[in-house]
Amino acid sequence: MIEAIVFPDVRDCLFDLIDGANHLGKPVRAVYQLPADDYGTLAGPFPVALIYTGGGNRGFVDRVDRATVELYAPGQQAVDTLESISASIIGNDIETPSGFLDSIEQDQVPADVPYPSDTLNKAVATFLVTSRPVL
Repeated sequence: MIEAIVFPDVRDCLFDLIDGANHLGKPVRAVYQLPADDYGTLAGPFPVALIYTGGGNRGFVDRVDRATVELYAPGQQAVDTLESISASIIGNDIETPSGFLDSIEQDQVPADVPYPSDTLNKAVATFLVTSRPVL
């Protein structure tokens, strides 16, 4: 019988670290898909953190996933909240309900990016998340 090598789900681990945590005095709602109202407009409450992964590298024992967090919030609050989230999740030996992560490192620092809204801004940051298989 061949045993499968299973790595922790990086998105779930980041969700555990971000969802409901207070940053700049407000709880952040983490999501895998952006919530929309009946008209297709991004729905609050804000701030909302969209988490997704894309690409990475697999080593002999570990794996490094590239994870992106997009933060939607009013005005300057978007990049400031994402800076706070970044500071709180970066580190080593991180235990979450969804799995253990060896480390989370900053790949690209939080930055405002264009977003077509009169009231909301969008900030984006990427992280390198190192994990090992669950045994």
